Amino acid sequence: MTRRMSRPPVARLRRWVGSLLLASAATIGLGSAPVRAAVVERIVAVVGDHAILLSDLRDRARPFLVRIYQETRPGAERNAAISQVYRDVLDRMIDEQVEERAATRAHIVVTSQEIDAALQRIAGQNGLSVAELVNEATQSGMTELEYRREIRRQVLDAKLMNLRLQGRIRVTEDDLQAEYREAVAEERKRLGFRAAWIHVPPGGGAAAQRDLAARIVREARTGADFAELARTYSSDARTRSRGGLLPPMKPGMLAPAVDRAVLALDVGEISAPIRLEEQLVIVKVIERDESQLPAFEEARPELENRVYLRKMDQVRRRWLEGLRRQAHVVIRL
Repeated sequence: MTRRMSRPPVARLRRWVGSLLLASAATIGLGSAPVRAAVVERIVAVVGDHAILLSDLRDRARPFLVRIYQETRPGAERNAAISQVYRDVLDRMIDEQVEERAATRAHIVVTSQEIDAALQRIAGQNGLSVAELVNEATQSGMTELEYRREIRRQVLDAKLMNLRLQGRIRVTEDDLQAEYREAVAEERKRLGFRAAWIHVPPGGGAAAQRDLAARIVREARTGADFAELARTYSSDARTRSRGGLLPPMKPGMLAPAVDRAVLALDVGEISAPIRLEEQLVIVKVIERDESQLPAFEEARPELENRVYLRKMDQVRRRWLEGLRRQAHVVIRL
C-alpha cells in the first residue's frame, strides 16, 4: 500500500470576498494633471508582534490559484474555491509563524546544506533530478527561491516535531489491526461480489419470524447448506430455486442495510438477520473480487507509518493550538 499525501482540502467552500484583492485608489485631477495611484497594503493576520500582509498571502496562494484557474469554471464555483484557498493558506502561514517563534526559543536553525539534502531526498523519492524537481515546482507557479523556502519550512517543522512531540506518539498492535481493517473496508467498496440471501417471511407473527431467522442463522453457521436452507425457507421467489443466489453485484446495488452487512462479511460468512421492511433477510457472501492489498504482516511497516503520521498530526495540531493561544493570534481576513 502506498500512502499518498494530500494537499489541504478546498471543501466547505464559501462566497469569495472581494476584499482579498489589494485595495487601490486612483486620484484623477482636472485638465492636464497626471494620474496618480496609491496602493494600500493590508494586514490579514497578526501573530504576536508579526503582521502577515495580504501581498504575502497572495504570493503564497499563487500555486494553488494556478490549479484552480486550470480546473474550475469561472463563476461561483471558482470564487468559492479561491476564498477557501486563501483561508487555508493563511491558516498555514499562522502555524508557520508560531513554529518560527518556538524554533527561535529552542535555538533550532535550518542550514542551506539541510535544504539541499532535503531536495535531493525528495527528488530521489520521485525519480527526478533536483533540477527536474525544481522545474516542476516553478511550473506550478513558484519561483526557485519560494520553493527552497517551502522546503526550509518543512525541514524546520520536522525538527520541531522530533524535538517536542516524537516521544508522545505510541503505536499499538490494536492501532495497526484497526488501520488494516479500515483499509480492507475501504477497498471492499470497490470490489464486486456474489452473495446469496434468505428472506424470512412475517407469517406467524414477529416473534415467530425472529425465532425462525435466528434458527436459520444458527444452522447455517454450524454447517448446514445455505442453498438448501434458502430453498426450504426463503420467501423470495426470484432466488429461492437457485438457493438464494444473487447475480454478480457491486457495492451500493442492494438496500443500504444489506449492503452494509455484505461489506462487513468475509467470504463464506453469514450475517445476522437484517430488517428489510416486513422481511428479515439473512445474507451469505459467496465470493468477492480478489483483493489487491498485501497481507497484514507484509503491510505492517506501511501501517505503522500511516498510524504514526496520523497520531503525529493530531498531537501536532493540539501543540500548535497551544502555541497560538500563547502568541495571541488575530485574524483580519
